[in-house]
Amino acid sequence: MIVLSIKSLILVAVFIFVMKKITLLSFLLFATSIIAQVTNQGSPVSWKIDGLSEVNPVVMPGIDLQALQEEDLRNENRKDIPWRFGVELEVTLDTQNSGSWDVLENGDRIWRLNVVSHDAITLNFVFEDFYLPSGSSLYLYSDDRSDLLGAYTSSQNREDRQLGTWFVDGDSVWLEYYEPRSQRGNGSLKLNKVVHGYRSVANNVQNKGLNDSGPCNLDVDCTVGADFDEIKEVLKRSVGLFLLGGSVCSGTLINNTNNDNAPYFLTASHCNNGNPGTWAFQFNWVSSNPSCGTTANSGNGSFNQTASGATILAENQKSDFMLVNVDADLPAAWNLVWAGWNRSSTDIPDFTVGIHHPAGDIMKVCRDNQPPLRTAINFEIPNTNVWRVNAWDLGVTEQGSSGSALFDQNGRIVGQLAGGAAACSGTNNNGQPDFYGRMDTSWGFGSSSSTRLSDWLDPSGSGVMTTDILNTPDFQFLGDVSIYPNPASSIITISNNNSSQLKYEFYSVTGQQIKAGNLPFSENSISVNELSEGVYFLRIEDAVTGSSLVKKIIVKK
Repeated sequence: MIVLSIKSLILVAVFIFVMKKITLLSFLLFATSIIAQVTNQGSPVSWKIDGLSEVNPVVMPGIDLQALQEEDLRNENRKDIPWRFGVELEVTLDTQNSGSWDVLENGDRIWRLNVVSHDAITLNFVFEDFYLPSGSSLYLYSDDRSDLLGAYTSSQNREDRQLGTWFVDGDSVWLEYYEPRSQRGNGSLKLNKVVHGYRSVANNVQNKGLNDSGPCNLDVDCTVGADFDEIKEVLKRSVGLFLLGGSVCSGTLINNTNNDNAPYFLTASHCNNGNPGTWAFQFNWVSSNPSCGTTANSGNGSFNQTASGATILAENQKSDFMLVNVDADLPAAWNLVWAGWNRSSTDIPDFTVGIHHPAGDIMKVCRDNQPPLRTAINFEIPNTNVWRVNAWDLGVTEQGSSGSALFDQNGRIVGQLAGGAAACSGTNNNGQPDFYGRMDTSWGFGSSSSTRLSDWLDPSGSGVMTTDILNTPDFQFLGDVSIYPNPASSIITISNNNSSQLKYEFYSVTGQQIKAGNLPFSENSISVNELSEGVYFLRIEDAVTGSSLVKKIIVKK
């Protein structure tokens, strides 16, 4: 049995109700709007009909895997470059020169393209011209249909008409574009890169990047100490992994003094690789069965929260920082948070913590119990201003961790990973240092908004030295409650020592109330035995205080 504090429960909830005045109607409207925004919904039209035309696959040229592996070995401990997982293959593929069209009985039509790159572990794609008219959609899926990505819709259109996709498993992937009759000829899909992922997965082709990092790493849900675990549970919701064509880096959503959820994402300048309009971001990839510095594999996470496209706002090499705007929507249902920061040039953290995605792996955490050293090193330019973490006490960083935040004891960002030699030596770390570009240098460096953070993170010029975590929406704590098991097959137990006047409402993913009732005991049971497999939402409210929470429940038979 896993018993969580209510703060942790609320932070992992998909969405949160905080005021008694929120009505059922507003809940249903909210749920419907969230569903409309989240990717990975629905399925391609071709899966539901027969008799479609044959599609001749487009076969990519072979790659020199040995040469790639030799180069990767030479770069194994370099954190001053992104971690490469794939080879970018140049192509010119569009709806006119490749694939096949089928017109449906109602006049709508679909275009399907099959791309094959032999022995690829994953494939992802870069569009040089991407435009989807209203009502159209694009899905990507593996040849055996076990991995489905989409739907991409008109909401992903950008002014520069660029798009980069997330991974799809396997070496044979289908792209399927659906176009309503009313929009015939209005869409445009032109591929210029196919990324052959040759080391995206260690042992399981269904889990992209999973378990690629060293065994001394700690999954983010492993403890790093009672003085930081509760803060960590919040901060992990700010951390993301992002693709830059055939490479990956880490980064963190960062708050500004307007507290307005501006989609600012802090990472490293040396991660500036390729066109940011084609970068793809993933959040909340957290292990369901964490491995804490052992040789055991981490369980895969259930979230697949991806967004495409970014704009670079500011960067400099003096502190190796880059601030980007994530241009795609970040739905409230993802329950993301924006980390605070400390830009002081005199404060020294008591200890530091990093949260990151080493080697493109599932989210990890590391901690150094000693204060970092404020210093300068010769990095991309001479005298790059950095924090030196002499040696991690728990976990490490690796390639792919580049750009991830360094947090002080209060959970505020003080820098981002620029480089270093820390690595695993079996289940122990090698005792080598890491270097993080300093927030105080990033804050005011240079003479324009394109080289410093201050214009973006303090747009009103308030002059404050620190900000705190921004969690949206605001919430009230309900007390100590545990909900288990999750996933559940027959019974959910709600345990609480807080109130005898709790009531619950159980909803389908579409917002339909399935059941409701009271939870008067310290141990209460709700049957889900009659429900089919899928995602549901459990809302619990304290009738005395009016505070509430919503928990996503997965029913699995």
